[in-house]
Amino acid sequence: MSWEPRMMATAIGSLPHGDAEEACEITLKHLKEAPVWPQLPRRDFRENMYAQYSEGLPGVRVDAQRRKVYCDTTRDLLPAMEEIFRASLEGDHSRVAISDEYAAGLHAFAERVRREGKRYPILKGQVTGPVSFGLTVLDENNRPILYHDDLAEAMIRLLNLKARWMEAFLRETGAAEEVLIFFDEPYLVSVGSALVSVSPQRVVEALRLCAEGLTCLTGAHCCGNTDWSLLFRSGLGVVNFDAYGYMESMALYPAELAAFLEEGGVLAWGLAVNDGRIDGETVDSLARRFEEGVELLASRGVPRELLMRRAMITPSCGLEGVSPSQAERAYELASCVADRLRGV
Repeated sequence: MSWEPRMMATAIGSLPHGDAEEACEITLKHLKEAPVWPQLPRRDFRENMYAQYSEGLPGVRVDAQRRKVYCDTTRDLLPAMEEIFRASLEGDHSRVAISDEYAAGLHAFAERVRREGKRYPILKGQVTGPVSFGLTVLDENNRPILYHDDLAEAMIRLLNLKARWMEAFLRETGAAEEVLIFFDEPYLVSVGSALVSVSPQRVVEALRLCAEGLTCLTGAHCCGNTDWSLLFRSGLGVVNFDAYGYMESMALYPAELAAFLEEGGVLAWGLAVNDGRIDGETVDSLARRFEEGVELLASRGVPRELLMRRAMITPSCGLEGVSPSQAERAYELASCVADRLRGV
């Protein structure tokens, strides 16, 4: 990867706002180099990270009242699955466009940056990753669809097409020098536990398939403790972790991290915590956390120069669970910390 992140600040995507225009205003005010379109799950359940990418999934049912997304596998799903495989084979992502009803923030953001007429170094988007989507969306018997071989394959292909569509949609605004698409994988924290029967190789393969055909920058976000080597092996260019709460977790994989950075990978540090503790943090305190993290990783053998050069700054996770003022503070702190660390 020839792209240099230059300590850019970006975000995971979700905000607590109910108004898409207000969410875009806050995003563009603070994330001046790598703004992200806002997911607004409080506005509508269809903007929940699992419902949002479910349009077109064979057998899907979105129950907003019960706040549940599930698949009815008692129906004949073969025609719908064949349609997804056909679209995948033909590279026709237009068949799986994400509608305004499911992503008001995405459409408002695209219109806003198109209307502005300026160019951003990065426009960032996000798609729920295949492991988290497949373990969270269940069938009518409460069995994860990831365990249905054919349906899981169709789900992975659908997410890949959604990502391809999103890349094209953001590029068509004319506002992006480059596009960055994250695959959000909170459920990677469960891989390897007795409760989840998913092999490490399956995780890597699923993520690789999700990124297939993308011509933009790609990344993954996990907000907990996981086997980071899986993401380093996935072929994605950016790995985003909760550096506020899980610094020690990343420090368990120094050789794998060093190899990832040496091959051009980027480590995105989630420093602006996504809960009430954000009220007590400052630019100084979060910059100090970064510096302490660099010291820890460097002490384990990760080259300090690479840690500084191949870094981005983000909130620790999505921000739908905090107040609008706290969410804006997290964006502001992420941006100001990034400026501080690169000496702006």
